[in-house]
Amino acid sequence: KYFTYQHLAMSRGCPGKCTFCGSPKFWKTSNVRSHSPEWFADEIESLVKSGITHFYISDDTFTMDKQRVIEFCTLIIKRKLDITWNAISRVDVIDKDILFAMRKAGCIQISFGVESGSEKIRKTLGKPIKREKIIAAFSLTASYGILPRAYFIYGSPGETMKTIQESCDLLIAIKPLSAVFYLLVIFPGTHLYQSVVNKHLVTDNIWYQKIEDLPWFEVDEHLDFNKVKAFGDQLRSEFYTNLDTFAQDLDLVDIKDLYPFHADFLYRLAMTFSHGEYGGDTRIKNQNETARQLYDKALSYGPDARAFLGLAMLHQKQRQFDKAILILKKGLEHWSENKDLNICMGVSLMNTGRFKTALSFFEKFRKNPETTQYINICHQNLSRTLP
Repeated sequence: KYFTYQHLAMSRGCPGKCTFCGSPKFWKTSNVRSHSPEWFADEIESLVKSGITHFYISDDTFTMDKQRVIEFCTLIIKRKLDITWNAISRVDVIDKDILFAMRKAGCIQISFGVESGSEKIRKTLGKPIKREKIIAAFSLTASYGILPRAYFIYGSPGETMKTIQESCDLLIAIKPLSAVFYLLVIFPGTHLYQSVVNKHLVTDNIWYQKIEDLPWFEVDEHLDFNKVKAFGDQLRSEFYTNLDTFAQDLDLVDIKDLYPFHADFLYRLAMTFSHGEYGGDTRIKNQNETARQLYDKALSYGPDARAFLGLAMLHQKQRQFDKAILILKKGLEHWSENKDLNICMGVSLMNTGRFKTALSFFEKFRKNPETTQYINICHQNLSRTLP
């Protein structure tokens, strides 16, 4: 009622036993306390009325209670709240029913803690989850048009180039569309930190020093900075080198109710490759071709104004203005009054010297400040052609 914010949670706590995580100590319990689905939906609806449309749901494991999650998603759908949101979960508490409900309710990304490709290290980190289950969860999540994001940890107890290669192999198998690679650091309240205190390798007095965290490699005689940096470099290289293939290999479930959501998902991902974060990253291969395939695939699920726009903008970026015009004509057949499509068409026509025709697209939105400069350019060029 009085504040606007995007970060919220339906539950507090996590029953997991991750040895690097301070959640149980932070909440002073391993029990999970939850708001009701109705309360949480009311909170989001109130924020939507204040103009917030994207949310970061910060539960440690959002899908822990399947029934509660589905009830919440059902409320969001029934109230027709046009929102998008990200969540965090575990690969062992995901199934088709949950993913279908979450996607219909606006979820666009789920982050999963994979941690390591080494089964031994996963056990050390308190995540004794089988490789097959991890692979299945990522494949299933992506198939429902939700971007699966992977968290990896490197520099763990027992880490070697062999275990890093196992992580690289698992990364290739799960095909994440986003990934974050963390150097293992330990804090009071975690099992790993207590283990080094018990071995008298550190004391709590260390926190009186000017430090932000305690990297594991500083208390492990088998690791050092150069080694763990090489681990991180190897993981990141593997991800970015193969990211285009991960995106091109997407296989979405054939459920007609999800076709509009599939188009939305593919458009968003395509835009990331053509004009977003991945588009400007030199580590990633074939950005434009990957984006083109994703835009085309989005349109295969039905006409989508943003997919038409994104594909046209990609052609503009490559200075293929005639191709952009053809795409925009198709889009305008469905959305003749769409501002972005009209402006994009006008810009493409300007770049082919057709200023009079371009002006007709800008004039529809002459009250919009965005079109002022384009209208002026058209008039200036047309005046030069007058006798």
